[in-house]
Amino acid sequence: MAVLLAAANAGSFAAAAKTLFLTPSAVSQQVAALERDVGVKLFERSRSGVRLTVAGQILRRHAEVVLNRLADARAEVDSLVSGETGRVVLGSFPTATAGFAAAAVAVFRLQHPHVEVRLVDGEPADSVRRLTNRELDLAVVFDLPSWPAYRTYEGRDVAGPTDIEYLDLCADPFLVMLPREHPLAAKPALAIVDLRGERITGSSNGCAPWGEDLRRLCAEAGFEAWLEPLYTSDDFQAQQALVAAGLGLSLLPALAAISARDDICLRPLRTGPVRRVRVAFRAEAFRSAAATALVAVLDSLAGPAVQLAL
Repeated sequence: MAVLLAAANAGSFAAAAKTLFLTPSAVSQQVAALERDVGVKLFERSRSGVRLTVAGQILRRHAEVVLNRLADARAEVDSLVSGETGRVVLGSFPTATAGFAAAAVAVFRLQHPHVEVRLVDGEPADSVRRLTNRELDLAVVFDLPSWPAYRTYEGRDVAGPTDIEYLDLCADPFLVMLPREHPLAAKPALAIVDLRGERITGSSNGCAPWGEDLRRLCAEAGFEAWLEPLYTSDDFQAQQALVAAGLGLSLLPALAAISARDDICLRPLRTGPVRRVRVAFRAEAFRSAAATALVAVLDSLAGPAVQLAL
């Protein structure tokens, strides 16, 4: 089955042989044996390579499930045998990495010196994609009521709602970014109604990921949010520059407040959008003892990191 998948992905027996460290003849023999076993042709051969028949496509789907379950079984047995040794690959989005995830890795390494930890930075949808591809064991992600963690900022879903399981870490409220000379800067905290008539800047895709939630909250308060389409950026530093230049207000999650510029001010937004920071796993995947221990460290540091930023 591993040979079947490799040949299907590579498009030729020779290319599959290289990835499997086998000879092309060995790959061909494995495929022939599998075809004899199932009693049907699995590949169409041509000068340009090979491709799966309809029967091969069916078997490929089942092969992926079987091999994934074998990988989970192997990981569970390895964890049982090795105890405190092993390897954990953690994904994290930038503001969580800066706020608490990097510190959590450092604490975990002190507590479990024989476990190798790898940290892979990426936005939530990047981490979800890596989880489904089995490149990560767990990931720190965030979502909002109108924006799931598996959705890219361009609005494309990289997984389904049931493909990932979550454990909550903390709530990460958004703050309002204002120029220091803005009249609203005199208030210690803002309400949604204070944003009436204010130009709001954010990402080019409707201020994703928080734009839809802000739009809904403004509508509930009786006015339409002014999401400015002319001045946009996906980068927090660039958004701060737009605010400092007087081109609009914007929102910044509390975990990102540590990087705030001196020429802007941040104000809490009562009943504003809130990111839910969570740990994500592949649904029904085995969770090693090391991964569970790392979650405990992340949980102990995430909430205090948000409170410190506030």
